[in-house]
Amino acid sequence: MATEADSYWHGFPKIQHLVIFGDSYSDVGYLPKPHLRPSDKLPLGVPYPGVTWAEDDAPNWVGYLLKEFTPGHEFLVYDYAIGGHRVDGVVHQIQNRFIPDIGDKPDGARWSSDDTLFVTWIGINDLAFTKDRKAVDDSLGKLFEQQAQLYELGARNFLFIDVPAVHRSPAVAERRSANVLELLAYWNIRLRHFVTEFASTRFDVTTLIYSSFALFSRILDNPEEYGFKNTDPRLRGGGIWLDHIHPTTKMHHEIARDIAAFLHTYSSSDRTGDTSEA
Repeated sequence: MATEADSYWHGFPKIQHLVIFGDSYSDVGYLPKPHLRPSDKLPLGVPYPGVTWAEDDAPNWVGYLLKEFTPGHEFLVYDYAIGGHRVDGVVHQIQNRFIPDIGDKPDGARWSSDDTLFVTWIGINDLAFTKDRKAVDDSLGKLFEQQAQLYELGARNFLFIDVPAVHRSPAVAERRSANVLELLAYWNIRLRHFVTEFASTRFDVTTLIYSSFALFSRILDNPEEYGFKNTDPRLRGGGIWLDHIHPTTKMHHEIARDIAAFLHTYSSSDRTGDTSEA
């Protein structure tokens, strides 16, 4: 276990760079270009809020985290997420986007192990095409091969986000919900196993696991407590779901708020964290 002295995690307020891999839930339309990287004037690398999969010209959780829930300052966001991607897509994002873009810490993008948080939120699209547990383990094994490479490049602070409760989305008929949940729950359980294994041999990493499943479940169970309508949980085009599977910007606001609260929970002396433990 890392001690406070050898940990690279000094708390969320010390983060200066966010590096994100994932799918449509995190996509802001950033295309890496050496002459157009994130900067103080353009912290997303694209005009705010980017091109998201929420409503037109509306932020997703990344934009809200940047603008409303920052730790006292705006950080720079290198968001390589691409809508529709699975774990194979994250491999592409790391190998063909992140590494050529800022993997070697070029001038103008001098991230460090201390001031950078690497975020991975993936799995929804994998589960749409996955039928068995072995495929889940194979996908997660491939994902953590990539995390190991990020570690070799200097990444030390990692945030992993599990799969949300999409079995309760309009995309899934209620009669199929239990079947979808079975494999989804397995993914989330195994994600925690892989995170634990990853951290067990790398004593200077901080690994945090944020449960979007828990947040979505709370909101879907009690929508009115979060400012939604009782009719929203299964409604396509309602307050929670923009369409069959993508959250509205209002829902993304709740995601960002909850992620920020989670990150603020862990001080410089913490090495692991998991919202599922709460």
